[in-house]
Amino acid sequence: FNLDVPLAGKDNQALPLFFEADHLEGQPDDRLRATGSVRLKQGDLTVRADEVTHTYQDNTARAVGNVRISRRGDFYSGPELTLKLDTLEGEFVKPNYRFARTKAGGHADLVEFLGNNRLRATNATYSSCTPENTADGQPGEPDWVLVTRKVTMDIDANEGRAEGAVIRFLGVPILGAPVLTFPLTDARKSGWLPPSFDVDNKSGIELAVPYYWNIAPNQDATFMPTVSTRRGAGLDTEYRYLLPSDSGTLHFYALPDDQVAQRSRGLVDFRHQGDLNTSGDPTVTTYDLRWRRLSDDDYWKDFPRNLPSLTPRLYDSHASIERQLNTRNWGLGNSQTSLYANVQTWQTLRDLSPTADAETQVISPYRREPQLGVHSRSTSEAGWAWNLTGEFNRFSNEDRTRISGDRLHAIARLERPMGDSGIAITPRLTLHAVSYSLDRPLANGQKEASRFIPTFSIDSSATLERQTNFFGQDLVQTLEPRVEYVYTPYRTQSELPLFDSAPRDFNQYSSFDENAFTGVDRISDANKVNLGLTTRLLNPLTGEEAMRLGLVQSVLFSTQRITPNDEPPANQRLSDLLVLGSTTVAPHWTLSGTAQFSAQGHRNERSVIGIRYSPGAWRTISADYRYTRDSNEQLALGWQWPIFGKKPPMNDMARQAVAETNAMNFDKPASGGSSCKGTWYSVGRLNYSLRDSRFADTLYGFEYDAGCWIGRIVAERVSVGRDQASTRFMFQLELVGLSRLGSSPLRALRDNIPGYRLLREDNSVLTAPSTLPISSDD
Repeated sequence: FNLDVPLAGKDNQALPLFFEADHLEGQPDDRLRATGSVRLKQGDLTVRADEVTHTYQDNTARAVGNVRISRRGDFYSGPELTLKLDTLEGEFVKPNYRFARTKAGGHADLVEFLGNNRLRATNATYSSCTPENTADGQPGEPDWVLVTRKVTMDIDANEGRAEGAVIRFLGVPILGAPVLTFPLTDARKSGWLPPSFDVDNKSGIELAVPYYWNIAPNQDATFMPTVSTRRGAGLDTEYRYLLPSDSGTLHFYALPDDQVAQRSRGLVDFRHQGDLNTSGDPTVTTYDLRWRRLSDDDYWKDFPRNLPSLTPRLYDSHASIERQLNTRNWGLGNSQTSLYANVQTWQTLRDLSPTADAETQVISPYRREPQLGVHSRSTSEAGWAWNLTGEFNRFSNEDRTRISGDRLHAIARLERPMGDSGIAITPRLTLHAVSYSLDRPLANGQKEASRFIPTFSIDSSATLERQTNFFGQDLVQTLEPRVEYVYTPYRTQSELPLFDSAPRDFNQYSSFDENAFTGVDRISDANKVNLGLTTRLLNPLTGEEAMRLGLVQSVLFSTQRITPNDEPPANQRLSDLLVLGSTTVAPHWTLSGTAQFSAQGHRNERSVIGIRYSPGAWRTISADYRYTRDSNEQLALGWQWPIFGKKPPMNDMARQAVAETNAMNFDKPASGGSSCKGTWYSVGRLNYSLRDSRFADTLYGFEYDAGCWIGRIVAERVSVGRDQASTRFMFQLELVGLSRLGSSPLRALRDNIPGYRLLREDNSVLTAPSTLPISSDD
């Protein structure tokens, strides 16, 4: 914690000293005694007392009776203060204190000032709770309190040292240290961090005691020894560095002897980014390096909380560099050109469980060894725009049954945007050329193949507006039609390899792409018109969108013969119809939805509907329905909601804090806006598969906000296979104004609950594990 020294400091020593009092007696150059509402001020330091005596010879001020000190938002009070203004030495008897940054305080038997910005406190306490009144009417112990036998602080060195420190919660000691050191500001400092523990069905109970090493102003590392009741001892390490033009991280986890798997486990994740620019060089060169490796295929099942939630079984490693050339005139207008190179590999974790089948496996992407390319865009004063991309790739795959080889491709595009006053028309001509040199023959017996396909399109859109009134509210309604014609002749491509092409997701944006596939290996033939219509309701003053409705559909003039996975040609004249909408017209409610209807089968192919109700802070409920024909149907419910107790409104909390400040009431430490009378919150997210009639991933728990401390208990279940799941229990105690203890569920709550908010913003002295340790051995 932070005891800011109530001294004038170096900046105040040369400032004049002001007295205010009801009565003054004596001589300023000898001995001056002030009584009755005394106020002494020097710079940002203010002292109030019933009586202050100043001795000129030793420049000492002695204050007695309701002594109160304020400086930079921090306040102190006590019965007696003695202070030498020249040397800033003295003592404060039985002071109470409160700190603005943490909204917490405490009291001490004695505070000794040891010179400029140094002090020592004896039998000091620290808490953000208001002590509850006991039966005899006397103040009792607050819900939590940090008690120390002696605290020494050096403001200039940014270091505090506490001896005999004990944290008591509800009267029970929960954490203690014979010597505890801490920083006095947000500056980083080496030392031990609060311990944490996790409970899950894979590893049992795991205890971690992290140590933070502040290597240099631009480097630090965190070492976290762990011990698990089922798996044994391990070490989790993170190293970070920041250079003038570079930055990077190294994450390393080692479990030398997994008692469950009977082998060593671990991961390595190295990331480095930077630039190679020199002063005066108009070009920009950037590079990105990343190398990731996991020890085994079962890692994603046994340690899911250490992995990304979206791709827990797919990890890329790459080394890329890009050089952006300065704007030049090549005779075609202003040109921006970039050269790039990349090497990319993948590690794919397989599902080795006995019930695994083809549906549960992940197909490994192709490696690029290497990828070399150039991209250029030019614009002329006449409005023409040219785009040229040329690229060479060497593709290989860990699955030796899949074809490998080289690919050289070029894409040239010429377009001429036109329009004004809300109308835009853009004709475009695109040329696709590709050449393959493969390691083994294709179905036709050839190792070499090439393809050239032109595409012509003309895209037009308009934006029309009118004033309207909706439910008594003045709004602006827009009407935004869009029409795009695309023509691409058919070229046979079924024998060509599929290195990086896949069908595009069908949405309002991809519907207006010229090609129905990503990548280069497949170019869909087309003779069609893409139609879209959007209308929006906007607030005329803020531009905030109150409602959006849209329709997207394509009209095919000929059969599309290039289809995903060599499916039968698409001979229908109308594509699927996409209907989308969202609204926030009703206060606190948000409704959005997208539906894809088959024009041929007259049925719903895919739909997503979401609704969210958020009437205020810490109150949000959301529900989502997702459906894909012959694939999945899922319901999701997420919430954060108070279920018991009453939380004071934010304006009441603010008024209370202002009143406490103005009154400078130090009879007891401030509560941080509450008197430790709490509110229970329910938090969670449930994902239920209607197709499988079971819950998939679930998260459920409770938070208790007592004002000066917060308790959290959360259970999380993550599916790691068709019939397997990892269950984790997280318990956390947050001592507001000090630190968080236990296993943190905050990342899981933020990632899973839309609109989740912390019950208390970070204002604790010891909150950030990577920067603010609670103890140190140096």
